[in-house]
Amino acid sequence: MNFDLSRVHGIVVPVITPLNEDESIDESSLHKIINYLLDAGVHGIFVNSTTGEGVCLSDSDRKKALKIIVNAVNGTVPVYASISDTGTKRALWNLKEAEDIGADIAVAHPPFYYPPNSQDELDKYYEQIARVAAIPVMLYNIPFTTQAPIALKTIQRLLEFETIIGIKDSSVDFVFLGNLITLKAIRPDFKIFVGKSHLWTGGILSGADGGLDGISNLIPEHCVRLYDEIKAGSENIFDLQREINEIWRVYECRSFLGGIKAAMSLLDLCKPITAKPTLAASEEETRKIRQILLDMKILS
Repeated sequence: MNFDLSRVHGIVVPVITPLNEDESIDESSLHKIINYLLDAGVHGIFVNSTTGEGVCLSDSDRKKALKIIVNAVNGTVPVYASISDTGTKRALWNLKEAEDIGADIAVAHPPFYYPPNSQDELDKYYEQIARVAAIPVMLYNIPFTTQAPIALKTIQRLLEFETIIGIKDSSVDFVFLGNLITLKAIRPDFKIFVGKSHLWTGGILSGADGGLDGISNLIPEHCVRLYDEIKAGSENIFDLQREINEIWRVYECRSFLGGIKAAMSLLDLCKPITAKPTLAASEEETRKIRQILLDMKILS
C-alpha cells in the first residue's frame, strides 16, 4: 500500500447520487455537484455511501457513479468508495472493483440483512478484507442501519493491520467517540471521522481528524470553514457549529434522503428524486426546507 495518509482529514462528503425519473444516474447533475463540492474546498468525496443510496443502486449504477466521480475528481482529493454488502464474498468483489476503477480508499460497514452474530464474525470479516486490500480500508460504524455496532475491542484488534487506516463513526455516541480517540495512543496514524455534524466541534477538538455527514453536500463551504476554524483555534467555532445545526433541520422529514435531495434541488443542483420505495419530500416539507434555506441565507 502506497498512500499519503496526510491527505485523510477534514470534510469528506458522502455525496448524494442524483437520479432521473427512471432512477438512472443523472450524470449532468452529478458533475455539477462534484464541481460545487470541489470549488468549496472539501477534502474528500465518499461514493455510494448511506447518503448516496449506494445499497439501493444496481451494481452497474454503483460502478458507474464511482467511475464518473474518480474521473471528475482526477486526483485532486481522495475518493472513498463504499464496498459494504451483505457478506464477505460480495464485499471482496466490490473491493476489487473499486481498486480497478481507481478509488483511493475503501469503506466498509458491517454486513447487513444477516447481522453478525458476534464480534468474532466482524473481526474475521474485516481481517479478510484487510489481508487482500491493495488500497487503504476504512471501517464504518453505523449501528442504526446495520444493527451491528463494531466494539472498541474489535477496532483495537484490527489496528494491527496497516491496511486499516481509520473509521467513520456514526454511532452518535460521544463517549464511544472519545474512547475511539484514545486508540490514537496505539496508532497515531489511525484516522477518525465524526459521522454526525452536530458532534464535529467537540469531536475534532478532542482529537478526531474530520467530519463526514451528508449535510456537507448542501453547505460544503460552511463545513470546510468550521473545520478550518477549529484547526486554527478560532473563537467563533461554536457560532459556526450552531449555524450548521440549524441548517441540518432540512433533514427533519419523513425521509432524511428526501430532505437533503429537496434542499439540493432548491439550489438547482439535482432533482428531488429518491430511490424507491423511499419517499421524496412532500410539498409541505419542501416549503419548510425552503424557509430554512431562506432564513439561513442559503437561498435568496
